[in-house]
Amino acid sequence: MKLKRMLSLASAAALCLGLAACGGTKTPSPDTSSNGDAVGETMITLTESWQFSSGFYPVLTASNSSNYGATFWNRNFYNTLVCYGENGEIKGELAEKWDVSDDGLTYTFTLRDGVKFSDGTDLTAGAVKTSFETAIKSLGQYNGSYGKLTSVIASMEAADDNTFVLTLSQPYYGTLNDLTMCSPLAIVNPAGISEDLLPKDDFLSQTMGTGPYMYEGETDGTSYTFVSNPYYWGEAPEVGGFKIKVIEDNDAKVLALRSGEIDAILGTSRLSYDAYGEISGEDAFARAVDNSGTMTRCIGMNLSKPPFDDANVRRAMAYALDQGAICDAVFQGVELPAETMFEKSKMYCDVAQTTYEFDLDKANALMDEAGWIDSDGDGIREKDGQKLEFTIIYTQSIGSLDNAVLAIASQLSKIGFKITPNGTDMMTWFGTIGSGEYTLALYQTYGGAYDPTTVMTNMNADGSSDPVARQISTLLEGGNALILELNSTEDEKRVQEIYAEILGTVADQAIMIPISYTREFAVWNKSKMAGYDFYPDGQYVCVSGIHVK
Repeated sequence: MKLKRMLSLASAAALCLGLAACGGTKTPSPDTSSNGDAVGETMITLTESWQFSSGFYPVLTASNSSNYGATFWNRNFYNTLVCYGENGEIKGELAEKWDVSDDGLTYTFTLRDGVKFSDGTDLTAGAVKTSFETAIKSLGQYNGSYGKLTSVIASMEAADDNTFVLTLSQPYYGTLNDLTMCSPLAIVNPAGISEDLLPKDDFLSQTMGTGPYMYEGETDGTSYTFVSNPYYWGEAPEVGGFKIKVIEDNDAKVLALRSGEIDAILGTSRLSYDAYGEISGEDAFARAVDNSGTMTRCIGMNLSKPPFDDANVRRAMAYALDQGAICDAVFQGVELPAETMFEKSKMYCDVAQTTYEFDLDKANALMDEAGWIDSDGDGIREKDGQKLEFTIIYTQSIGSLDNAVLAIASQLSKIGFKITPNGTDMMTWFGTIGSGEYTLALYQTYGGAYDPTTVMTNMNADGSSDPVARQISTLLEGGNALILELNSTEDEKRVQEIYAEILGTVADQAIMIPISYTREFAVWNKSKMAGYDFYPDGQYVCVSGIHVK
């Protein structure tokens, strides 16, 4: 996850959107893990768009957030106290069990026996405490951008080597959810932490965790090699090691897959939807689509500027968009048409919400009612001398969004808008949104464990680093007070009531116009791989999920 000119550190990771010393003194075993299981010998070559020059410390901060390379791979190197299972339930990872006090303030975690970092040192409660303290210090003023939890921790204690006690300053319903977040709460080896609780430069050349793989330590700047962690505590993966080739251009990735230079392309940020559709039809390659959603693409509007301060105009836009056509034509049917800001399968989100079925007649009637008329017959409506001519800003670096924005502009032209796409690099997009100098933006929720809890937190107009989401509180009855109440209760009934009120208002007022629910995909060479199981948060590339021939 950036400075206040950005939406939030969490959304930055989601868009790339989020995963002690590994010693050079130990030689990794090529064929066994610490639990005695055989480790596969197959080496798989994968690809990424970004360099890993900022290293492998698993917390995006102001010092390393310009480089997203390792963000989506960190689940291969690090573990969290708890994680999500395949069915959406929270289960223990490094924590074997936990207890919560009656007042919801104290969480006591019992660590799993026998876990070691990749240099062979033991995982202890003291290491967990140091890891958390370093994450909090590294985030600084952005504590809360990766879930509310890091901003409401009152104290931490290593009661003994296997017992970690976390005490909060207020109850928080999303505590366990936030603890699943690899950034910022992956557990790192304290050998990589300085006395003043900052990550050392060791993280530039080492992965210092308890996960199934570790960085070999050498690179030519375009290729990175990772080997099995000889002390890994879990089930040994089929893949013994993997290489990541940095290939910035998505078309070049396809050529590399066809030539055999790489064995697979895993994830939508590494391949355009058009290329996915093309290569999926070739006999040499197999494909898979993740059934679980990651995030929601939406149109975000600057509600302080006309005509977007008029709910009827926003509703007209919602009726005018044919999300199904966009998903089929642009996203190859992989992404699904979105009706609401979050999929109803997300926790607390299965609530009654207004939806807008594609209906141009209703859309045009609402525009007429709002007083926007095409008086000169040029196809563009106007009111009080202002024409409906606007720019929509989007991140050009993300595959297929050019075509998505063109489709949105074409559909809105049917109700009298003239929309000009403005594709920018990611940093320019963040800067423009953060400054408030925008009218329309292609926005997306943060994805994974950040949805919906972190997005809901960032609807608070006071202190939110997400200028699109924080507008929501201005149209809510009770506004910020409602968000603050949500983040200070563990009463599940009240949490659900607040979600219903907030999401109901977002939908009824058309504050966000949902476009699609994203899905991750993968393509691979059939001669090298037999299949791929997506991680529960599909944005992470999980090499342990690869099945080999």
